[in-house]
Amino acid sequence: MEEYGLVIEKKSEGVVVIRAQRTSACDGCASKNTCGTGGAGNEMQIEADNPAGANVGDRVVFTVGAGSVLKAGLVLYLVPILSFIAGVVLGQAASARVFPEQNPDLVSGVLGVIFLAVAFAGLKVYGSMIEKGRSFRPRVLRVV
Repeated sequence: MEEYGLVIEKKSEGVVVIRAQRTSACDGCASKNTCGTGGAGNEMQIEADNPAGANVGDRVVFTVGAGSVLKAGLVLYLVPILSFIAGVVLGQAASARVFPEQNPDLVSGVLGVIFLAVAFAGLKVYGSMIEKGRSFRPRVLRVV
């Protein structure tokens, strides 16, 4: 998906900050109001790799890989849901043996919430790790 923007800052060699208009792709996103690309509004700021050598003030074409967007969506939505379900199922299976005096539904619910919290903590750590890498970062294709 190619987008247009204006380079407003050069962070380091090979990384720039781009100001871009939100497009129709953002309109359908459930996370558009809490997005890390600048929150609600018409404009967003994006960090991007700069193999094209763009400088501050240049209009650029940048791309966000469709595979990256799909992978991020799967990780952000599927991991917490599957963790919660795993906690609930494990709680139901183990509650009779580990906590025989407790209500199995209560044990499974609590374990599901614990697994969900661990999943979010794990995603936070994973997010920090991939932020150092560049697999999810947009790339500047060319200066316009």
